[in-house]
Amino acid sequence: MKPFFLLSLLWCQFSWAIDTQPLNKNQSIDYPSIARIHFQHQKQLQSLDALSDVWAVNQQQQFAIVYIQDPSTLQKLHDLDLPMYLDHKLMAQHALDQQNIKANSHLSNKMGTGIPGFACYSTVEETFQRMDQMELNHPNLAEVLDIGDSWEKTVNGLAGHDIRILKLTNQSTIGDKPILFLASAIHAREYATAELNTRFAEYLLSQYGLNADVTWILDHHEIHFSLQTNPDGRKQAETGLLWRKNTNQDYCSPSSNDRGADLNRNYQFEWATGNDQCGPTYGGSSAESEPELMAQMAYIREIFDDHRGPGINDPVADDTSGVFVDIHSYSQLVLYPWGFTGSLSPNDNQFQALSKRTAWFNDYLPESASDLYPVNGASIDTTYGELGIASLVFELGTSFFQDCNSFESTVLPDNLDALMYLARVAQAPYKQPLGPDIENLLLIPNVVLADSNIQVSGTANDDRYSQANGPQSTESIQSVTAYINQLPTQATSGTALAATDGNYDEVQEDFNSTISTTGLTTGKNLVYVHASDGLRAGATFAKFVDVVLENEVAHLTGTVTDALTGNAIPGGLLQINQSNALTVSDGSYSQWVQPGQADLVVSAANYSSQTLSNLNLVAGTQLVQDIQLHPFCDIFSDDMESGSPNWNNQNPWAISNELSVSPNNAWSDSPGGNYSDNLNLSLTTPAISITDAQSLEVSYMSHCDTEAGYDYGHFEVQFDGGSWQEISTCNNQDQWQQEIEPLNPPNGSNELKLRFRLTTDSSVTRDGWHIDDIKVKASGSLCTALLVDTIFVHGFDN
Repeated sequence: MKPFFLLSLLWCQFSWAIDTQPLNKNQSIDYPSIARIHFQHQKQLQSLDALSDVWAVNQQQQFAIVYIQDPSTLQKLHDLDLPMYLDHKLMAQHALDQQNIKANSHLSNKMGTGIPGFACYSTVEETFQRMDQMELNHPNLAEVLDIGDSWEKTVNGLAGHDIRILKLTNQSTIGDKPILFLASAIHAREYATAELNTRFAEYLLSQYGLNADVTWILDHHEIHFSLQTNPDGRKQAETGLLWRKNTNQDYCSPSSNDRGADLNRNYQFEWATGNDQCGPTYGGSSAESEPELMAQMAYIREIFDDHRGPGINDPVADDTSGVFVDIHSYSQLVLYPWGFTGSLSPNDNQFQALSKRTAWFNDYLPESASDLYPVNGASIDTTYGELGIASLVFELGTSFFQDCNSFESTVLPDNLDALMYLARVAQAPYKQPLGPDIENLLLIPNVVLADSNIQVSGTANDDRYSQANGPQSTESIQSVTAYINQLPTQATSGTALAATDGNYDEVQEDFNSTISTTGLTTGKNLVYVHASDGLRAGATFAKFVDVVLENEVAHLTGTVTDALTGNAIPGGLLQINQSNALTVSDGSYSQWVQPGQADLVVSAANYSSQTLSNLNLVAGTQLVQDIQLHPFCDIFSDDMESGSPNWNNQNPWAISNELSVSPNNAWSDSPGGNYSDNLNLSLTTPAISITDAQSLEVSYMSHCDTEAGYDYGHFEVQFDGGSWQEISTCNNQDQWQQEIEPLNPPNGSNELKLRFRLTTDSSVTRDGWHIDDIKVKASGSLCTALLVDTIFVHGFDN
C-alpha cells in the first residue's frame, strides 16, 4: 500500500476524535495507542506517571494523555480502574509523524537537511555546527564551551557527544553581569525546544547594533545556552523514536529502547529513588548520577552565586539577579517552583508575577509546576531551591514532534518575545515583573544633528499580565524616567517624562516629553526608559538615537496629504532605514537618513499605509517625496448592542451579556455555559459592500477560551459568494485580545462576509469563543462616495 493512501485511511478512520465510550478490560487495541485517562485526585495522577508515559495533563478537566506502548502497560492502567478513552487524533498524528520521518530517512546523514521529515529542526550535529558558526561570525559576542561529556562518550569517546554551552555577551564590557541560562532538549523527543533556543541565539547576534534592546542586553547581561542537553538521546529521537531519557545502558537493558535515566528527575534537589529502570521517569541510581546533569550543574554552580538560605521556607531577596529557563514540550504552559510539593514557595508572589508577565507574550497558562503533577529531582526546583535562581519551565506548543508550520508561525514568534522579556529582567527577576512595562516606545526624530531635541513617547502599563489563573495585583503608575547612555539600574540621575494627561494616577498611562541630545557624541546613543508604580521599577526598554553629521547623511523631506481631500495629515509616521519622523501640522516632514537604498513606510491613524520602495539615499543630498495616503472609512461596525439583524448565527451562537468589552453585550458560542463536544458551528455577518475598495482592515475583540490543540476558533472571509478563506485561528486564549487583519480584496470584488466558526472534538469543553466590537474599514474610491454622503447629510452642500 502506498504511504499516502495509508495515511488517508488513517485520517478518515480516526476522524480526529476521542472515543465516547471508555475502554473496557476485554477490549483489544493496537499498539502503540494513546488515551485520555481521567483522574479525581493527585495521587491517581502520580500513579499514572509512575506506570506509564504521561504526555500531558489537563488539570481543569482532570485527565492525562498517556502513551500505551504494550499490553503490559495497558493492564497496569486498567488495574487503576480509571476511565480511559482512546485519542484517535493523537494516534493519527503520531502515525503521520512516523511515516513522515520514514519517508525522509534517506536524508538523515546529509548535513543541513534537518531531522528527517521535520526540516525546520536541526540535528545534534547541525546544532553544534550552528553554534560554531555563531562563534566564528561574532567572536566578540559568542563563545562555545565544552563543559563535559554525554554518557556514551564517557564509555566510548568516539560514539558520544560533548556537552556544549553557547555563551553570548559583549566581551568588551567587563564586570559582573546578570545571567539568563536557557536549557533545551533535556527530553530528547521534544523537537521544538532546541530549535527555539538556537533561533533566539541567532536572532540576538543578528540584531546586535541594530536593535537597541538586544544591544544593551548583550552589553550588560550574559545569556548561556545548553541547546542539546541530552545529545545521545536526541540522536535516538531523530529516528522517530519517542525517546525521552539519556541512553545509559546500565539501566533497564543495554539494547532496550526504554533504557536510560530521565535527566529531569536526576537533579539533586528533592531527588527520589525509583524501582522501574525501564519506566519513562526513572531518575537514575542517585542524584546527579548522569554525566550530562553532572556537567550542567557543575557549570551552573560555577556561574551563579548561591542566594538561598538553609531553610525550605527562606525567601530569596528581591534584588537577586539571574534567571534559569528549562524549555520543554508540550502543553502551552509556563511553570514555576515548586514541583515536588503543592506547598507554595517562599517567593510565590514573585513567581506568579514573573510567569504571568512571561505568559502575556506567549499566551500560555502560568501555574506552579506541582499544579501539573508533582515531580522530584526536577531542574527548576534545583536551580531555585539550591541557588535561589528565578526559574521557569516552558512547555511549548501542542506536540513532541511539532509540525514545522506551527513552529514557524506560532511557537517561534510567540516565544521569542517571551525569551526577550526574560533577558530584560534577568537583572532583577524577583522585582521588575511586579513593576510597570513600557509599550510602544518611540523616539521622534531618532536620527538627529548635534544638540537637537527628541520627543519620547509611549505607554507605561502595570497590568501587562496574563489573566489566566486569576489576576495579578497592580498599582498606579507614579513615574516614567529616561536615561541617556546610562542603564537605569546603574544610573545616578535621569530625566522625568510627563504623563500625557498631566498626572500619573492610573494603572496604564501614556507619556510624552522632550529631551535634549546636547553633549552626545556622534554615533548611536542609547535612550533607556523605565517606569515605577511607587513600589517597584519595572523592566528596562531602550531605543537608539543616532547623532549624525549633516554631510554624511541624506535629507528626506516632503508633505503627507489626504488622497481624497488634499488636506494635510499631521502626526503621520515615516520610517526608513531605522530613521523615524512625524509630520507636523501642515503635513510636512524632515528627516535625516543614513545613505543607501531603502523602503519608506508611511502610516497615519485612520489611513491605509503606503510603502515607497527602493529610494536611493545619497549622503549630503536632499530627496523630496510627497505622499498621499488613502483614508480608511468605516463600512461596517457592530458592538452587539442593537440585536443581530441579518446575521446568520447557527444555534447556540447568540448575543450574551456574560462577557463583553463594550458596553454590555457580545456574541457567544455557548451563552451561560461551556460549549458542547463535536461542534462545527458558524456565526456569519451580513453581506458588506466593498465595491471600489482598495484595501480592507478587519478588527474585532476576541476571547477564545478553548481546549489547547483540540478545539479552535476559525476566522474566515468570503468574497462575492466564493469559497471561504481561513485568515487566522485561535485557542487557549483566556483573555480579551484585539485582532486586526488586513485584507487585500480580489480585483472587482463587490461583497464581503466574515465568518467566526467554532470546531470542537468529542471531549473536554471550556467557556468558548466570545466576539465583540467588529469593524471593517476600507480605503479607496469607495470612501469618496461615503465622504460625499457624509457632507450632504450634515448640510455642507451650500
